[in-house]
Amino acid sequence: MHGLVRYSLVVVAFGLLSFVGGRAVGNEATGRALYAANCSACHQANGEGLPGAFPPLRGSGVVTKDDATKHIRVVLNGVQGGKAGGVVYASAMPAFAAVLNDADIADIIDYERSSWGNHGKPVTAAKVATERATAK
Repeated sequence: MHGLVRYSLVVVAFGLLSFVGGRAVGNEATGRALYAANCSACHQANGEGLPGAFPPLRGSGVVTKDDATKHIRVVLNGVQGGKAGGVVYASAMPAFAAVLNDADIADIIDYERSSWGNHGKPVTAAKVATERATAK
């Protein structure tokens, strides 16, 4: 009986540690896969972008800023003529609001904010949903 109780407590504890804010924590593999499928053609697998065409995400002020609102809005709504590091990028970034759900966008953003030496704070699907509702 003791073994069953101990096992049950471990399962419950693991479950509590695996979910924060209503979504699974540690979706790095999902974020990486979504980034590869939706972002890497322009921003490159290494986050370096293409000089003069697509801005880097590695070291980007938008990506590493504590407040992720602008980062979320750019992914949701896209951008044309954005400025990064003093360079204006004429290439358009498409909007992903109609293509990806809130959890997918949060996973991509978390991947970008924690890759290539970036140390941005993670975001939740709930924060993405709030920004999505604001844009309407």
